[in-house]
Amino acid sequence: MTEEKLGFTRKFLIGGNLGLLAWVFLAFLSVLLYNQIAGWIYLLLLAFLIYVVLRRISCSNCYKCKICTIGFGRLAGAFFGKSYIKKESVGNKLAFIIFIYALLFPLPLVTLILSLSNTFSFTGVLVMICLLLVTAYSFLSSSNSSTKPVKT
Repeated sequence: MTEEKLGFTRKFLIGGNLGLLAWVFLAFLSVLLYNQIAGWIYLLLLAFLIYVVLRRISCSNCYKCKICTIGFGRLAGAFFGKSYIKKESVGNKLAFIIFIYALLFPLPLVTLILSLSNTFSFTGVLVMICLLLVTAYSFLSSSNSSTKPVKT
């Protein structure tokens, strides 16, 4: 009997997690430009929800992965993996992933627009452009072939 297991390349694992970290940082900056206290609370909330809660519920054991990555491979797969990896990384946690996407893109974008409408800053525009690029890359990465299921 063969079962497909998730195989994460080192490049994908490191790149995906650095991309997710950058996305969290950009979301934090977006809210920070609007309100500093809310920005720091938002950073703590995002870090806890993604790196503690989501990582834990996505990976409770290693039976579906070729090599154990302690949940970090599934985090990278959920946000930057191709369609098979996204599906297997998310599993039945799709609603929670959608909630995290909402916290990483629409909410920071709205607060950034509100901040820019009060006082224009080039920093805000740069953060907005980077936030749009990371989000677009996440959505377009479903067709990326950097990770493949491995038959065992």
